[in-house]
Amino acid sequence: MSESPIYLDHNATSPPHPLVLEAALPLITNHWGNTGSAHSLARAPHAVVEHARGQLAAWAGARPKDVVFCSGATEANNLVVLGAEGRVLCSATEHPSVLEAVQLRGGTVIPVDCHGRLDLACLEEELSQGAGLLSVLAANNETGVLQDTSAIYELTRAAGVPLHLDCAQLIGRHAAPECWDYMTVTGHKAGGLKGAGALLRRQGQALSARSHGGGQERGFRAGTLNPAPIASLGVVATLVHSPQVRIQRDRLEAACVALGAHVSGSGAPRLWNTCNVVFDGIQSDMLVVGLDLAGVCASAGSACASGAAKASGVLLAMGIQESALRLSLGWSTTAQDISRAIEAIQVVVARQRALGSESWQG
Repeated sequence: MSESPIYLDHNATSPPHPLVLEAALPLITNHWGNTGSAHSLARAPHAVVEHARGQLAAWAGARPKDVVFCSGATEANNLVVLGAEGRVLCSATEHPSVLEAVQLRGGTVIPVDCHGRLDLACLEEELSQGAGLLSVLAANNETGVLQDTSAIYELTRAAGVPLHLDCAQLIGRHAAPECWDYMTVTGHKAGGLKGAGALLRRQGQALSARSHGGGQERGFRAGTLNPAPIASLGVVATLVHSPQVRIQRDRLEAACVALGAHVSGSGAPRLWNTCNVVFDGIQSDMLVVGLDLAGVCASAGSACASGAAKASGVLLAMGIQESALRLSLGWSTTAQDISRAIEAIQVVVARQRALGSESWQG
């Protein structure tokens, strides 16, 4: 019997955590009532949703009534960015759900340094010209680079501009940032189910509905709630990555460096589960295909851009012209997985170099 695939694409989505399944399955099999109904079959799922609301608020340092459940982080990002008044700002390494929304609004994209961190001098200059919102990806989904959210918040607070943090990659892995006005989360990157996300807002911050017709979530987001993924999001808010994840990531990264790889964002603090590496002269798409054939699931960047024949906007903003291999670990990753992955990477990289793989062209 062949061995099961090694999964190193947790930043795209992760397998459901056992505690998530324990909480979510009864909401699919037994307690399937509509949370908006008044009868007995609606009480259990309604109670679970409110419990998850409390769990999420506790992680974020917010109040339960500050939580607006959505279908995912993309909807939550659109809700705050498209609903903001005035000029909107974001960094050049944002997730497309923010970057494209800001561009749609005619907003301003602020550059990052070579490590992927927001240029604070440029930010301060833009804030001095007035703005209605700054949106920042707290932990980058491709490189794992962590922004200095405290320093950013000092600038936005002084300018009177609300700060929105996209924390889709943080929850379940890292403590929540303390300084924010709006926050976006989803659970499926760290063991939750796909189909739920949330936007949190501090007391007094404005929010305009983008969907209408149901009155759910205090009128901020119409549509029937999905209790099972929402319950899983609450569970993820209580999880913390094992220190072993970082140990195994560092081991994997060191093996790639030994093969001549360059680590994207290595000069900045990063999530301890993410490894983004560039092998000069080798197309990352070829590495992904080769690794897949060897039983290792990885990616060439954001899953939202899969199949797109273009360079990563995140890496280009950092001044990196080559394509990269993203390896992201999670709660289910084992030391044996990493040993097998290292062996596969060594073989695939050697094969590609022997074939004389041409430099990747965007």
